[in-house]
Amino acid sequence: MTNGTGPGPAEQADGDRAAEAAVRERVARLERGLGEPDDPGNPLGAEQFVRADAERRLLPAAEALLDGFRLHAEIVPEELGGRLRRLDVLARVMRAVFRRDAALGLSCGMSSYLAAAVVWSGGSAQQRRRTADLLLSGGRTVCAYPQPAEGNAFLHNGFTVTPDGAGYLLGGRKEALNNAARAASLLLFARVDTAGESGHRAFLIDAPQAGAAGFRLLDRRSTTGVRGCLVHGLEFDRYRVPADRSLGSGTEPAARAFPVIRSTGPSMALGCADTALRTAVAFSRAHRARGRAAPRAPRTRQALLGAFSDLLLCDALALVATRAAHLLPRESATLSAVVKYLLPMFLTETGYDLSAVLGAESYARQGAFAVFQKALRDLPMIGLGPVGSEASRAAVAAHLLRLPALRPPAGGAAGAALFQPYEPGLPALRPCELTLPANGDSLVGGLEESVERARAAGGGELERALAGYATALGRELDRLRHDCSPPGRSGNRPQPRVYALVDRYALIAAGAACLGVWRHHTGPGGGPPTGPAWAVMALARVLRRLDPATPRPPASGEELLLTELLHRFDDARSYDLYATAIGR
Repeated sequence: MTNGTGPGPAEQADGDRAAEAAVRERVARLERGLGEPDDPGNPLGAEQFVRADAERRLLPAAEALLDGFRLHAEIVPEELGGRLRRLDVLARVMRAVFRRDAALGLSCGMSSYLAAAVVWSGGSAQQRRRTADLLLSGGRTVCAYPQPAEGNAFLHNGFTVTPDGAGYLLGGRKEALNNAARAASLLLFARVDTAGESGHRAFLIDAPQAGAAGFRLLDRRSTTGVRGCLVHGLEFDRYRVPADRSLGSGTEPAARAFPVIRSTGPSMALGCADTALRTAVAFSRAHRARGRAAPRAPRTRQALLGAFSDLLLCDALALVATRAAHLLPRESATLSAVVKYLLPMFLTETGYDLSAVLGAESYARQGAFAVFQKALRDLPMIGLGPVGSEASRAAVAAHLLRLPALRPPAGGAAGAALFQPYEPGLPALRPCELTLPANGDSLVGGLEESVERARAAGGGELERALAGYATALGRELDRLRHDCSPPGRSGNRPQPRVYALVDRYALIAAGAACLGVWRHHTGPGGGPPTGPAWAVMALARVLRRLDPATPRPPASGEELLLTELLHRFDDARSYDLYATAIGR
């Protein structure tokens, strides 16, 4: 201890190492339980998940494994008896599940977290305790969020409540809720239908029993992706709700949860894209005698390298967004919206690019590579949800209206902790700050310092390429600031031209995250590839989207990243920043 006020540097370092070791042990335990995906004898292998998906059901053995692992403890805060301390760790653990089956990850983890996040941020002590006890005992909860105007039509409907004596009468319907038929509790946002009160009110209620007066469970809805999810609708007609089940008026509880769920959900779904890439590599290895499908054939090489670069880039952005909820809560609303907007788009494009590697086999519904087609159908579904890609795009557009007035943080670039995957020392979430207006733009505001560091790095061909790409990214930011000032406005709504700038901002933010991780990464081996090659390749992908005339990356960078990609395949490690051992 230091002066009796806290742990000294050595004790803090020991504590950090122990915290990271505990996370790695949990991830490894879950991976060992799930086993090797490509083992035909594994009851939880890819072949079994593909068969269950075709039958539109979850794999019972997988659900039993996750119950034994107490997966719901990952979404319950430590102070309530769970294991949730950091959002980036939650996403890291859940990726092991999404690598096998996105429907399993949604049904056994994320769907309950969509509801729990609201309770953690806005519920009473009693509501938090009851929800924690429910989840820790294996129960499920679901949430019917208020749908923004920009939301998707698949989910666009809702509930109303009318005050009635000591409670409320609930009416209306929600057409599509995952786990609606299996949940023990429901978190519902309903529009208040009375002259004395307007807006929404949130309610946490026990799920009604079948046949309860005023309640009807609607028929199951089929989906193109995540076909194992049990998606039903709920309909209420003058269903009585006690007043003490309210979480309060307004949409503030949902607004506090949005930065959390926008960043963690797409980060979890990187596991699904990982499976698509791994299957494409497996196909190219199995057909290496056929020139066009071999890993080093030009067309296949570019598709594999592009996918790997995009996964690392997306993970860097997701890492920053999940850690920003702890470190920069006032800025996390925008960063999480960038993640929710950009990652579904990137990952869906990546899947279709990889389909060219497999050719006709990308349509296979059975066999060694059938899991690719499943992943390709599942990936677009991550753009849905209570705050879909279009609503997130609108949130970023609103931020751009203020961009010229937002200055870099007083201390320069965002702190190193924002970019370090293994750094456990994050403050607890402060939900009340998640809805406050941003007082800076630390990620893109700190880009200038990252550019200077890249220029000063020296070295060989790759270091020079990184400096050039970083400089080009800085110029793109300067142009964006210029184009955002003065902002086009119509009342308080952004004009269409502002929406055209959202893509540019999101790409620049992703590039800044990539530079930050390259610059600040420290930690145990087995994480991001060493050297600048991965950052060069990822920045090249960003800049070529911003400017198609951007020079191609050096061939040496491509070769180093291809070697890393093939090594991870041979060693069964994930294609994200963590290089997690899969199935062992």
